[in-house]
Order: sequence, then structure tokens, then C-alpha cells
Amino acid sequence: RLTGQQQEMNSLIQGKTAVDEENARLKNEFSNLNQKFKDKSKELKDTEECAQKKEEQNRLFIKNLEEENKGLNTCCADLLNDLEKLRKQEAQWKTEKSGNDARIK
Repeated sequence: RLTGQQQEMNSLIQGKTAVDEENARLKNEFSNLNQKFKDKSKELKDTEECAQKKEEQNRLFIKNLEEENKGLNTCCADLLNDLEKLRKQEAQWKTEKSGNDARIK
């Protein structure tokens, strides 16, 4: 009976040893996975921050382009007004020249 109990104890000790080894392996695997998770979380945070900075830079760039476009549109409008005035002046001068040419003849 004692021998049977010793064999059972030895078997239980071997089982405990196997469970302890498996537990240690799983703890190590968990630790590795946890570290990978932390690394990926930091990488995600950094990526999100970078994306936010790029988005803000793009917003500022677009705002600057819109302001520049507004200025160019104003400039174009002014130039078109000047061109219209010059065309009217040219037409007036042609009329005057035509009148002067007629008087000269």
C-alpha cells in the first residue's frame, strides 16, 4: 500500500512539475505577447499623432492656398477691370482719331 501511495505521489509530483513547466511557458508567452501589445499600442499612438500632425499641416496648407487664391482672384478682377477701361479708352481714342483724320482730310 505504501509503495502504491509513493508511486501515486511520484506521479502527482511529475504532474505538478509538468504543470509548473507549462505555467512558466505560458507566463513567458503571455509576457512576450504583452510586450508586443505595448509596442504595437505605442506604434499606433505614434502613428495617430503623426496623422493628426499631417492633417493639421494639410489644413493649414489648404487654408493658405485658399487665401492665396482669394488674392489672385482679386488681382484678376482688378486686371480685368483695367483691361476693360483700356479697351474703352482705346475705342474712344479710335473715335477721336477717326474724327481728327476726317477733319484733316
